Amino acid sequence: MEAPPLHSVVREVTLPDGVRLPELLPRLTPTGCWIRRGEGIVGLGVADGATASGSQRFVELSRWWEERRAVVEEAPRPAALEQIPGCGPTVFTSVTYSSDSAHASHLTLPEVILGDVAGHTWVTVTTVDADDAVAAVLARHGLALGADGALTLVDDARDSPEFPATRLRAGAHPTEHYLDAVAAGVEAIEERRLEKLVLGRDAVVEAEAPMPRGVILAGLVRDYTDCWTYLAGDLLGTTPEMLVTVRGRDLAARVLAGTVDGSLSAAEAREQLLDDVKQRSEHEIAVQSLLAQLAPVVELISAQNPPAVLALPNVHHLSTDVTGRLSRTADGTLPPALTVAERAHPTAAICGTPTATAAELIAALEQLDRGPFTGPVGWIDAHGNADVGIALRGGLLGAHDRSVRLFAGCGIVAGSDPESELAETRAKLRPMLGVLGVED
Repeated sequence: MEAPPLHSVVREVTLPDGVRLPELLPRLTPTGCWIRRGEGIVGLGVADGATASGSQRFVELSRWWEERRAVVEEAPRPAALEQIPGCGPTVFTSVTYSSDSAHASHLTLPEVILGDVAGHTWVTVTTVDADDAVAAVLARHGLALGADGALTLVDDARDSPEFPATRLRAGAHPTEHYLDAVAAGVEAIEERRLEKLVLGRDAVVEAEAPMPRGVILAGLVRDYTDCWTYLAGDLLGTTPEMLVTVRGRDLAARVLAGTVDGSLSAAEAREQLLDDVKQRSEHEIAVQSLLAQLAPVVELISAQNPPAVLALPNVHHLSTDVTGRLSRTADGTLPPALTVAERAHPTAAICGTPTATAAELIAALEQLDRGPFTGPVGWIDAHGNADVGIALRGGLLGAHDRSVRLFAGCGIVAGSDPESELAETRAKLRPMLGVLGVED
């Protein structure tokens, strides 16, 4: 049975009281989010969606979106919004790190998307029912649109919900397990079985009541302006690393590898990152890995050299921006964004080198199902534009949003010290722990 066509309408709007989109987040119940430096998109409700598992998860999700976007009946959009990526029908996606994960990979097409990009604000309404009026859809999400294009919250007196009390508990394994895993990883590297290995650990935050997603996201947007704050399905966080950005034929990525604590001054961080052989080696492995993996889908690609130092509130990273131009396929089309993301995943920054050896050792030493953590996360619009980051500095919400399983990992290379790597995971947990009101 063929899926029914989708109907989409885009309207220019002004946001309530002239505020920016991040300021609305605490009063919304998002099903998708992608915001950086105050700009981005937020999804509300679900108009349609798909899940997939196993080794064909990228292919199945990409095929579903290709088929669904082909039957979208779009009303003419305002001229000022025609060229803005993420405007119009757009899906949020999260894909599992591993093909054998027990978790599913997702595409979610929201009923409503609020956009705030490059000085333009809009609302996209997408429905299966052509008779479902824009006003009725917005009302389901506590919104109303005036004749002058002013968007308002129906319950204007509603305050941001209170955040419940939370507590931190251990994850699947005690910290000693992580120390032993790092030591075993270093030993494998010294035996020349591989060059680099990325090992993670988890922790769980539990709450006395459901944690409001909008409040969590607003806190991350506020505290980590230079990161991409994301929500896709039950996965949320704020990542500093872009797997692939696609704009027509143009491709971009950001590679992060090599980390020191955020308490260091900018000068100290630069010295420890740029002059340290271990840090530079770890970073170069990650950059070369990405360039090699993307080679089959690009005709041009280049990497920034030397790397820069990215300063975040919790850590400093070595950072390299990559740019390229996609190759056309045999039939003259461009590869779908999820195909490009699949080529790039997993990077050495979240797996290791060689990839197959590192992946096998990760499974043996971590003894965790990462689920969507370190997997691709982001959005894809109906024209093939996409932002797909790596799901870092985040976690997976549990039943009724009363818990969130957090993850953090480190790149292990020759000379890595287990205690130092454990300390680095604590620094990487800070973004989520801070907005959840707990300390490690």
